[in-house]
Amino acid sequence: MEAPPTISEDERVLIAWLEAEPLETVADDVLAFRAQLQNVSEMRTGPLSLVGLEAAADRVLDMGERVRAQLLAVQLPVPADLYETAERVCDVLLDVAAWFAERITDGQSGAERRGFARGGLELITELYMLCGLMAAPLPAQVWRLAHRLAGATDLLAAAPDDEVRCAYLRIVAIAAAQPEGLTGRELAWATQFLDARVLSAAVIEAKPTGGSAASWWIDPSSDLAPQAFARRPPPDELVREGRVWSFNPRPMAQKLGECLEWITAHMTAAELAGMACEVEPLAADETGFPPGLAPLETQALLRRLRAHWMATPVREQPRRPNQYAVQVCIGLVGVWELGQGVRVEPGRLREWVVLNESPGGLAIMSVTGAQANVEAGAALALRRDAQQPWSVCIVRWVRSEMPGQIELGLQLIGVAFQSVRVGFRGRATKHLAPALALPVMEPVRRHPAMLAPAGTYASRRFVFVRDGAGVYVAQARALGLDMQTPGVELFQYEIDPYPI
Repeated sequence: MEAPPTISEDERVLIAWLEAEPLETVADDVLAFRAQLQNVSEMRTGPLSLVGLEAAADRVLDMGERVRAQLLAVQLPVPADLYETAERVCDVLLDVAAWFAERITDGQSGAERRGFARGGLELITELYMLCGLMAAPLPAQVWRLAHRLAGATDLLAAAPDDEVRCAYLRIVAIAAAQPEGLTGRELAWATQFLDARVLSAAVIEAKPTGGSAASWWIDPSSDLAPQAFARRPPPDELVREGRVWSFNPRPMAQKLGECLEWITAHMTAAELAGMACEVEPLAADETGFPPGLAPLETQALLRRLRAHWMATPVREQPRRPNQYAVQVCIGLVGVWELGQGVRVEPGRLREWVVLNESPGGLAIMSVTGAQANVEAGAALALRRDAQQPWSVCIVRWVRSEMPGQIELGLQLIGVAFQSVRVGFRGRATKHLAPALALPVMEPVRRHPAMLAPAGTYASRRFVFVRDGAGVYVAQARALGLDMQTPGVELFQYEIDPYPI
């Protein structure tokens, strides 16, 4: 590209570097990028030209894409060197997004303003995804900048499928879906999936509508993420002065129902064709779904997104601060082996610290440097000491505020368990899957339940086998799927009084 004559010589040098091949590693590339910008900032008196701005955006988005692939390839907690590199990439994404905001002025046409706003929001979306993949908090000023970019284009009066409106609502919608409760693959998939087809259904307006359990409020002058009306109402002052936006994702949840119907039909057809457990991935060109998730995973994710957007989850029981050590075993198979009396491999059991707890769950934090290898939706067992039984939990959310340290929010699903094997009728593949038999847990669960690998639940009737001093075999009836995550599914059951 030949730079226009109005561009300074220093900026010409910068543009030539930006358009050259990136360095081999992202770590080197981001450091070199910052050094280049520092050199130019010391010489230039005004903002980058449009050509320079677009070249900078392309370069940092390339860095974001490269580090995103690396983050998707590792489990939490992210290795320290990769965590630090990703943090630096987030910083430059935020810097360049701020330059787009600086270019928006009152005298510009609507198209020009939307172009700058769209460019800035694209960078913020990449930043948001990288922070989610690290389970890290967003840097300061991200939400303030996102609100500023969206507000500069008369967001509330925009058409439902307006590009800037959709770019802004994509971030808001993911924030309303508890992103710390998504796996990295789910977050990346959801970010790609949410386009005008779904986002155009969302409602955003300048009046607070707190009557709906799904409504969220936004203070566009602050650095706050969207806040749920059900958890925290907006300050009266903001409401009186009309400085609150209201966001309602419930119409998007209704749109997801159509997607779920299609996926269910696709999976049913595969089952009838004898392809159970081997359903082909959904083709993006045929369905509009991005690649990356199997049909079962897509179905589970869309159900959870729909549930969050239909009604904001609210904690029913307060958690009390606490601090004591617990033993933790992560992973359904690992917990199943504990129940089988299999010798535990060195490093399988690790010590964590409880931060707070309630009757329904608790939050725990790893000791610095612990290799947890965990993700949202995983199963784990914990106990305070060897004299106590293992409790079974599901990881509801994951946070990592610094390299090597990780915090988990857990939902208690069983105060004890037995290791069993289960098999469902109608499966083309005849095998018994490892599962945990959980006792009744009043008032949450009035029947015993099974925690099994995702994809196990296939019909109403199943058999389970419990090994021990004697082998116990029973036929049971599943009472419906209570929970489905990328790794496990939970269903209640009762012993079948009329076994076949």
